[in-house]
Amino acid sequence: MSIRYLLSLALLAIGGGSSSWAQTSDIKTSANLNNPERVYTISNCNGLMMTPYTSPTRTNENAGKFAFYAASTEGQYLIYNVDSKVWVSYDKAYSYSNGPGKAKLISDKTNAQPWKATKTTAQNGTAAYEFQPITSTGKADKYMNWHGGIDFNPVDNKTITVGLWQDNGKQDNGSAWVLQEMVSNTYTVSGASVTINGKTYNDGDKITVSGSLLPSDVTAPEKDGKFATVQIDPETKTITVAYYDLPQLEDSEPYTNAWLYPIQQEKVGDATAWKDNNVYTLGNKVLQASFLNTEKAIYFLGSKAMNLVAGTEPFYVSFGSGVSVAASQMTLGKVELVDLAAEPNAIRGVKHYAGKALQANYTYSYNGQQISIVWRAVLRSGSHYLRTEMELTGVDNVDMFSIIPMSYKVDTKAAGSKPSAIGNTRGKVVLNDKIFAGLETPTAFNTVEDVANTDYSVIQGMWSRHTTLKKGETWKVSAVVGLIAQDGKQSSKNIRETQKRRSFLAYSERERAVPWRANPCYISWYELNIDRNNAAPGREYTNMTADGVLDVVAHWKSSLWDRYNVAPKNFVIDDGWDNYGTWTFHSGFPREMRDIASQAAEMGASVGAWLGPVGGYGQSGEYRRNYWKNNGGMQLSNPKYYDTFLAAATNLVKNQHDENGKGSFGFFKFDGISAQGTAVGPDPGDTGNENAEGIIRMEQYIRENLKEDIFFNTTVGTWASPFWYKITDATWRQDADWKKIGTNPNDREAWITYRDMQVYNIYVTDSPLCPINTLMTHGFILTEHGDVSKNMNYENALNELRCAFACGSGMVELYNDYKLMDKINNGKLWSDLADLIKWQKDNADVLMDAHWVGGNPWNGYRHEIYGWAAWNGKKSTLTLRNGDVAAKSITLTLREALEIPANISGKIVLTKPFDDQAALEGLTEGEAIDIDQQLTLTLPANSVFMFGGVEANDATAIKNVVSNETETLANATFYDLSGRKATAKHGVLVSKNKKYIVR
Repeated sequence: MSIRYLLSLALLAIGGGSSSWAQTSDIKTSANLNNPERVYTISNCNGLMMTPYTSPTRTNENAGKFAFYAASTEGQYLIYNVDSKVWVSYDKAYSYSNGPGKAKLISDKTNAQPWKATKTTAQNGTAAYEFQPITSTGKADKYMNWHGGIDFNPVDNKTITVGLWQDNGKQDNGSAWVLQEMVSNTYTVSGASVTINGKTYNDGDKITVSGSLLPSDVTAPEKDGKFATVQIDPETKTITVAYYDLPQLEDSEPYTNAWLYPIQQEKVGDATAWKDNNVYTLGNKVLQASFLNTEKAIYFLGSKAMNLVAGTEPFYVSFGSGVSVAASQMTLGKVELVDLAAEPNAIRGVKHYAGKALQANYTYSYNGQQISIVWRAVLRSGSHYLRTEMELTGVDNVDMFSIIPMSYKVDTKAAGSKPSAIGNTRGKVVLNDKIFAGLETPTAFNTVEDVANTDYSVIQGMWSRHTTLKKGETWKVSAVVGLIAQDGKQSSKNIRETQKRRSFLAYSERERAVPWRANPCYISWYELNIDRNNAAPGREYTNMTADGVLDVVAHWKSSLWDRYNVAPKNFVIDDGWDNYGTWTFHSGFPREMRDIASQAAEMGASVGAWLGPVGGYGQSGEYRRNYWKNNGGMQLSNPKYYDTFLAAATNLVKNQHDENGKGSFGFFKFDGISAQGTAVGPDPGDTGNENAEGIIRMEQYIRENLKEDIFFNTTVGTWASPFWYKITDATWRQDADWKKIGTNPNDREAWITYRDMQVYNIYVTDSPLCPINTLMTHGFILTEHGDVSKNMNYENALNELRCAFACGSGMVELYNDYKLMDKINNGKLWSDLADLIKWQKDNADVLMDAHWVGGNPWNGYRHEIYGWAAWNGKKSTLTLRNGDVAAKSITLTLREALEIPANISGKIVLTKPFDDQAALEGLTEGEAIDIDQQLTLTLPANSVFMFGGVEANDATAIKNVVSNETETLANATFYDLSGRKATAKHGVLVSKNKKYIVR
């Protein structure tokens, strides 16, 4: 069953765990050979489990069951495989060599050789065992290990046995083994007959299973118009079945178009809720979802609009080493419908709208450890999706394993397509042509499993937490299932032709921690820090000083703010400010950032700071890690370090202002939650998992207790899961900070190509539902420091600057030396930057839809034209780039580029936003273009073209189009075609009820 599969993923996570969370079971011997009293699974600390043949597997169902029998020497054991009824032995010798296939499987116990078992702490911190064969002289030699890994030991191969290796478990995770005891339970069937593992059991029959039996393991006979509930009492071990009438699920209006926040989806309608006998329903115009209250348990009764059928539990919780308990096996308390009030001043978009929730309270005691759970199903007005929330509170310290807050059964025949998990990361999205779903955390295991011999698929999400839920502590986890807009193209294999991306994004923008926002920010790394931040401990004050930062801020004020009345949102101090290890300010910042914050406030800006959760980079990173080397390690899974990190973050948020309260802190760059430059999930095992959970918990705490709208840039170690944005604002595009690729000899153009190629490969291609509207790409780098672009031509720098904004990322990183800004083309880049900051602000109502256009910046053989576009129904942006040394052409329609739904038609007027942009061959500015008209556009070498667009109906509603060549308009007030005051006098503009083509 799917629950079992998800538990296998949780067991795999133990393999790379930490002793703080995943303790190996102690070896307890058996005496009975025919029915061993103690049975274990065996997995190494690389996350591989042992099959009955002692080969490796990643699948829990293929894991073998092993028993240990005492040998004649204390600390040595005979290992027996219960499945194959063979002993795991070896050929005794004077010494042993490294290699695979060293174990021998024999049936005769008298010839079986013992293994010495020694408790150890693995290389990754896991509490584990080492197993060694005994030589003919009685010594232990080498270590049990799949020598060479899966390259030499393919998974699930019946011909391979485990080998030996010279390194112990402290040196090699493959020599460290975790044992998980499999406890047997006997259950009695009471009442109706049931089917378990393909066998039918009648009233009074008993069944013994390894581990716990879950309601999802039991199938009750179907009855017309009835819904069967299976109750398994964990105390009496009885299985009972009850039948309830199925409600008549109502048809809903079709969900045909997805619109992004802040547009409210009025056609979706207001959320409503009602109770009919023991059935609760949440609904609006496009979906309804019902739940059954049996007084002992809550069950999901289905949603016709989403093709979800009745019969699933609200959640499962696993304790200890994987003892799983369904919601129906817990004690159900108060159940009620709750009104959710609209909050006009809320930070999160969705809280601006009222809603309804079904809320239920549960309690459960595991080994005397009590847990309290609040579960909710939530529907807000305008939401084309249903969310469920869980709050788990430790009444005592509770030994936790995993939580499954999402489990739905999809009628794939009615839906017309099977769901699948989209992407290659943890926290991927489950998707078919009708729905999307997933746990709202980037660490989730979101999976799909077909139900044998049926038209059903089970979609589930698991949150793996091999740690202790402490007394008084509350964990929060949530899930979503929502509708894909149906415009007739939803079944297209090309996701760009469907509304799948925008349907998910419409949900994401409503629910993300803070909706998309324009946030250009100066970052000091190159100008003030790189290669100058590695002073020895005690001399940190020589790395960087507040005076250096104040000089930079003053120059930005005089060059940008005073001239153009715009500025970055934040001035970010990137490394070099801290005493190694303590995250306190060194003496080069005698007033911390208070003076800097006060000076930035004169431009309406805040300050921000870099902190490296795992210490940072280079020699200074080593100094920080050395500080924590003998104190639990510099990782957020270390409680002492977590508290130190939180204290630093608290000081930054609360205290960076002058004596008059002038100044504020608005930005964190949390750089390095793991050592992975390119990641698809946390570092292996529990330590890596809890490090990721540590940064998530940190950011949630800061938002909830210090400053909700703080901007978080969570960088190296993040991965392309869209659920990061429930927590953070920006994630890392992955791989090298700066690099070149392609055939263009211009290093700046080659760098732009590399940067954008990473986004195309890792996000657009591998994780197509993950938004690219708030990525840390390393935007604009103009510096004399570090190994970066040496080309200082104005035209190429302008290309890079415009791409940094046009890509749609709300956070635009400005790593620019002010001396170069002053020098290049007589300082023209300052005005270009001002124009782009204004452009981003003016287009804040559409840029959250930023998506990819065109091909791969570098496909391994050639450059392709590519770019970005955004559309909100009334307004659009379109940018194209050619990074080649020769002119190139692209053929497209505006429907394709803007991803306009198939059920919408019309024309769009495109105009350039900047005076100095040349005409683009193949495109006529200022004239209506049908969105289905094929356009063949030819871009010169090394070129970037930006355009803004509006509906032609809006543009042509203004009559009497004239040219400014016939009228004097020097003092006229102009408006753009969406009615806002124009920031630049060019393009198609409006003045005095006339439309002008202003050149």
